Amino acid sequence: MKRSVKWKITVTFVLVGLCVLFMFYVLVGQEYVYAKKYANRLLKFELPEKTEVIEQDFDYGVLYGGGPWGSGGRPTVVAYKRISTELSEKEIDKHYDTNDFEIYFDGLEDLKVNSNGQLWYEGTIKDKNVLSSQRNENKKMEVIIQYRSEFSYPFFIDFY
Repeated sequence: MKRSVKWKITVTFVLVGLCVLFMFYVLVGQEYVYAKKYANRLLKFELPEKTEVIEQDFDYGVLYGGGPWGSGGRPTVVAYKRISTELSEKEIDKHYDTNDFEIYFDGLEDLKVNSNGQLWYEGTIKDKNVLSSQRNENKKMEVIIQYRSEFSYPFFIDFY
């Protein structure tokens, strides 16, 4: 008889523990996991030749400070890479353009930061017809590649 009581108590503690872990995941970690999955679309994208990453990061959040694009309460994610390259503007555009990435060439970007310290870039995207085909072998060019998106995830629960 004592064995069955111990067994029931153990099973109860295990089930309660699993419920607590699941709620912790839903309330704390779920949005990060899905945001990271979307951000990896850019962060794990293969670099072209003669290019190196200077800095890369991603951020996410509901009501992303009115930007990027104003989320209307839906979760947003923004990932960016600051790269240094010897390639021409046309070569960079050709490599990254097919994936809905924003490409900001030297001096055409403006860093935005909201009250939570989350950052993203806005600026002018060059027209494809005026992109330079000249390589930057003597002086490397810096380029910002950015990916912004709204996303959703199962058990969409947020307490923000």
